[in-house]
Amino acid sequence: MDPVTLKELKEAFVTGHSGTTPTEIFLVCLSAPLGIFLFNLAHHVLRKSRGSKIPKQTLVVIESIVLLLPMALCQTNLLYPWGRNLLGVEGIVAACLHFWCRIRFGGGEMDPSPASDERMLPFLSSYRSTVSYLTFVAILAVDFHVFPRRFAKTETRGYGLMDLGAGSFVVSGGFVSWHARRSRRSGGTGKLTYWSALKPVVVRSAPLLVVGLIRLATNKGLEYQEHVSEYGVHWNFFFTLAVVGILSTMFRHDTEKSTGHGSWNVVTMVFPWILLALHQTALSLYGIQDYIEDAPRQCQEPNGIICNFVAANREGILGSIGYICIQLISEDIAHYCLWSPERSARRGERLSLCCALMWLLHWMLESVADIETSRRSTNATFVVWTIAHNTTVLLLIWAAFFFVSPFASVSPTFDSANRHGLIVFILANLMTGLVNLTINTLEVSDTQALAIIFLYLFSVGSVALAIDWAFMRLRGKPKKEKVL
Repeated sequence: MDPVTLKELKEAFVTGHSGTTPTEIFLVCLSAPLGIFLFNLAHHVLRKSRGSKIPKQTLVVIESIVLLLPMALCQTNLLYPWGRNLLGVEGIVAACLHFWCRIRFGGGEMDPSPASDERMLPFLSSYRSTVSYLTFVAILAVDFHVFPRRFAKTETRGYGLMDLGAGSFVVSGGFVSWHARRSRRSGGTGKLTYWSALKPVVVRSAPLLVVGLIRLATNKGLEYQEHVSEYGVHWNFFFTLAVVGILSTMFRHDTEKSTGHGSWNVVTMVFPWILLALHQTALSLYGIQDYIEDAPRQCQEPNGIICNFVAANREGILGSIGYICIQLISEDIAHYCLWSPERSARRGERLSLCCALMWLLHWMLESVADIETSRRSTNATFVVWTIAHNTTVLLLIWAAFFFVSPFASVSPTFDSANRHGLIVFILANLMTGLVNLTINTLEVSDTQALAIIFLYLFSVGSVALAIDWAFMRLRGKPKKEKVL
């Protein structure tokens, strides 16, 4: 028998897991809203006390202690009891500090002016960076023993922390897409030609396709460990994001053109739910779920190139249907909750309503319809859980801004990561690959692994700040951000 290679050992280490519970995953992600709330309070107190602008270096130190450190700690075996206790301490400190601020400085109302395409929503930027930083930690930590195996991607059914990764990025993109931000009174994509509607999406998707091809080539060329059941043999995360962006725009164009209306009407809002219902019907009644989980990676036809490609990458190809539903539903939720011309308080009410409805639907799918969550097929339960989880996190981050100050701002590294998201994400992936190629992560102790993860997270934040500084130098002066 041939000796087992290190690549095979690492692949086995991230394969065959059954996940945890939605509650525990939410506990891990709760580190972000709590940290943001505490950072905003600390920033508010310092600004009120000093009466001047706080140096960015001071804000970075505060952010690292109250936000980045807990986010990393809660994704390790130290979640119990240290991570959980740290979250409890943060919650108590934040509550006391908030109460003291209300007495010492008084309360203020949020800016009542309506949102527009040019208006930055700080809580939304922080949410988007939360998705990125939670992913940054997970993609490196998963290769160490310090990362609980129940947080890794599930093999067939169940809830894994890392199962949320791609779905959360799709939700994040849907929340700020052009379709979400446009007015009900504006013209729809149905009034545009296909190319006019698709051109900006194709331009934004081109870098994703290039990065996806580079990742495919490097993974095969460097014998880097692969979890085949994640997306397939050749497919990867970047291909999914590009395909979802292009196809969701095409669906919007077709439905709006067929109805002859603008972007927001009953047909366009019902369409993603119909698509999701058809997707689930095919999975449950026509054997597609079994095909995705158990079929061989090659077809019987010797020259069936297309058939072999689909069989080899069925998770990525067929799973894109669920991600398209996530994209379209997220756009509708964002338009209703975030981009309508309402006072800021109404955003909280509408987000709360959407959260309640999504969790209710999730319970009905799982407990009443008995449809187990499957990230491999992105079935209806997975789609609804992903949206419910992310909408809840967004609601809590909105509260972290709303209940502090009308002038609360995004923390420095979060702001930089959101401003240059794709570049920072690519660099974080390169750092992860470098660590895996230079260190045998399976033989690293938990203490050493924690040190490596914290150093990596510090490096990612430093790179994000450096990129932001470099872009500002090139432009000559800071430019107000547009949420795109």
